[in-house]
This record gives sequence, structure tokens and C-alpha cells, in this order.
Amino acid sequence: MFFGWSANVAHEFGLFHVIFSGASGFGLACYYYLWLNLPHKKTRNFAFTMPDFPEAGNLDVSQLSQSLLAADSTDPYTNFNRENFLNFLNSDGILFNTVEELDKLGLTYFRRKLSLPVWAIGPILWPVTVSDKGKDAPEKCIKWLDQKEAKSVLYISFGSQSTISESQMMELAKALVDASGINFIWVVRPPLGFDINMEFRAEEWLPERFLQCISEDQNKGILVSKWAPQVEILAHKSVGAFLTHCGWNSVLESLGNGVPLLGWPISGEQFYNANILEQDLGVCVEVTRGGNSEVKYEDVLEKIELIMGENDKGKEIRRQACEIKEIIGNATIDDEEADFRGSSVKAMEEFLNAAFSTK
Repeated sequence: MFFGWSANVAHEFGLFHVIFSGASGFGLACYYYLWLNLPHKKTRNFAFTMPDFPEAGNLDVSQLSQSLLAADSTDPYTNFNRENFLNFLNSDGILFNTVEELDKLGLTYFRRKLSLPVWAIGPILWPVTVSDKGKDAPEKCIKWLDQKEAKSVLYISFGSQSTISESQMMELAKALVDASGINFIWVVRPPLGFDINMEFRAEEWLPERFLQCISEDQNKGILVSKWAPQVEILAHKSVGAFLTHCGWNSVLESLGNGVPLLGWPISGEQFYNANILEQDLGVCVEVTRGGNSEVKYEDVLEKIELIMGENDKGKEIRRQACEIKEIIGNATIDDEEADFRGSSVKAMEEFLNAAFSTK
């Protein structure tokens, strides 16, 4: 996984070299420290600390990708990541697609560690490319959502490159069937071990009673193959929560609409995104970790009903998600009449001033 794009800003006065990261500051800070120090290799415990980043608290080996678990000094991928991260020191600063008020811990880590400017300029809206097979998805999803009650739908997507195991799929499907009063849109791809681009074989990979619940008679949910209009879905009044792999773009799209999260991190820095979303921001409940972990449908069902149900914790998570929505919205306001500029607007101005003052 590659978390930093290197770019040069050239102008008549000189050259300005910056790193751009689409990851969160906190997630990348943990990932940066882990690759450069491999602290899990220095202990026999499942839990370990990052002395250089004590604010992050303890981490667990279950929050490590397979590449990190296998990392050592003779591994080419380990050496690539170490070289890549060490090159951060040769830049003039780092741009993050994040919001200062949400992500201060990670941004502060890089400012302290690298003694470089760090600019939080998010959220950045990326252009959406729709494949020919996905052209019918927007109309289909929105029409279906229009029929559902407010906050009654769980949206499920593991991103454009991730999937889960066949057994995990079965358990998630059982939980969705039994979740009382909760509808769902599930973006599906073939399970682990199959070509992710092949057709999804619902009759083979999902239980029969699940197929019955998405029939026209029951209409409890819909399956969307490979691509769905995520931004439009998350903005719809019928959506009450998002079960996600915790990729940072998806997180920002969800919280930008005040939609709380069920975290199912799969790889990379997603584990640490889930960490800060649940423990620091209070907008997420983690379901499980990884694409091969053992999952029981009763546990998945309990967490779905927790975050979407009329219980005190669920109400508090939803309230907090609405507060985060306001923070994200304020970050991008540029109102000259009210003399108010959000933190991301100020950060972009600071970046441009730094770039064009280079000689």
C-alpha cells in the first residue's frame, strides 16, 4: 500500500517538494512508526506500545497487516517502505486529506517528528468513475432508498480493493436477515480466494434465507455488484450507519453526512483509523479486524443493533457523528462577509504561500 504521493510545485522562483497523503494523520503516524521501528518484533506480548507516539496508546498484533507481521530487514517490501517513509524528511512539507480538528494527534506527531510544515486541507472530493456495469446503480439505489424510513438503512462496502472471506460473508448475511427493522445496501465482491473481478455468485456464497429477504416480496435489502454511488447513498436521509473497511476517504464521506460507522478494517492503516474513530472521536463501533478473522453472526447483529437502535450508546454515537459533520463542514467554509475561514481553507492558503515564496 502506498500512502504518500511525492510532488514538485515549480514556479519562476524555485522548486517546492511536498508529500500528499490520502490517509489520516493518525493512521499514517502509526503506520510510519511501525514500519520504521517494527516494535512488535521486540516483544512476545500481543499488545505493545509506540514509545515515540505514546498518545496513540497500546496497539495489538491483530491490528497489523500480513506484510507488517512478516516484515524484517531482508524483506524487499520492508526496505521499500522504510526508504519511502525516510524520504519524508527530504520534503518541504506534507499535505493531508483530513481535517485539523479531527486529526490533531497524528498531525502533531508529524510536526514534532519531522519538524516540517503539515497542512490538513480536507476533505477533498475525488472524481467518481462509473464503469459500464455500474451505470444503473445510482438510479436503482436512490429509488430503493426513497421507499425506506429515515435512518433505517445500513450501507455496507469494503472499498474498491478489499473483500472478506466466504465464512465472514455468511455470518454477516445471517446478521442482516435477523436485524429487526433494519434494511441494507451491500456492495458485494467475490470472497477471498476468488478473482475479485468475477461475477458475484450469491446462490453459492450467501445463505438461502438471505436471498429470500432481498426478494421483491420482502425487499429488506439490495445487493450491488462492485460499485455503488457511495456519496449519494451516504447523503440520503434513509441511511443510518455505514459498515466500512475504514479507508479514510470513506470515513470522511460518511462523517461529512453525519453517518456513524461500524468498523471492519482490512489492511494498512485502516486498523488505526478504526482505533481513533472509536476511542477518540466516539463515532464508530468496531465489528472485527481483517478478512480472515473468526466472526459470529450474533456478535455482528449485536453491534448493528447497538449503533442503529434506540439505546443510549447508539444515540450518543449518532449525536457525536452529527457534531463531527458540523466540524467537517466548517473546515471548508470561506465566507468573506462573515470574516470566517475554516481550518482547511487556512491550511491551503498557508501551503500556497509557502510554495510560492520558495526561492
